Amino acid sequence: MQFFAWGINKPGVKDQRMAVIHDHWNFIEPYEPDLIARGPVLAGDGSDRTSVLGSIHILEQPSWADAERFVYDEPFASNGLFEKIVFSRFALELDRTQFEFTSNPELPRFFIYCPARDGATVGSGELKAAHETYCAAHDASFVCRGALLTRDGAWNGSVYFMEVPSQAEAETFIEGDPYNVAGLYGQVQVLLWTMGGRRNLSDD
Repeated sequence: MQFFAWGINKPGVKDQRMAVIHDHWNFIEPYEPDLIARGPVLAGDGSDRTSVLGSIHILEQPSWADAERFVYDEPFASNGLFEKIVFSRFALELDRTQFEFTSNPELPRFFIYCPARDGATVGSGELKAAHETYCAAHDASFVCRGALLTRDGAWNGSVYFMEVPSQAEAETFIEGDPYNVAGLYGQVQVLLWTMGGRRNLSDD
């Protein structure tokens, strides 16, 4: 099973994060073969990277209980740095992970969070096909993309991680997403994000 976890920082935890960053990296290391994507959400619009707003991890785990153990035992979470944790099942909609993406380090990256509007459903007809065709046309820009799922596996939104020249371009993409046009999403957020991990020297 695949899972999405987004820990949203409390205000003013920069020093606490830095104090446990190596504990965080050490905790994550055994899970690296299971990771699909990871990295910090940042304040800014791509032209300037300032403070860390939170951390995202997407990974495979055998069960909900195993994923829950990962999410809540992770040092940022266990040390109380998060104001909120968004935790969900996930379905990868690319044939590769973040670690197989060929990045252009000069381009910013964005996390687009699209929770489902209350009562919204996708089905399997023309709208789903239009969404898949639209996203496939942008796959060269995706670090990762996939569906958020309820605990019982029903569609509950979409998430996208894009490497594009500007936030405006990321916003243009999501404005044209057929699911968005059809009103299936609730409040969409476009946030600066980057790939994390010890090798990237990031506070993810």
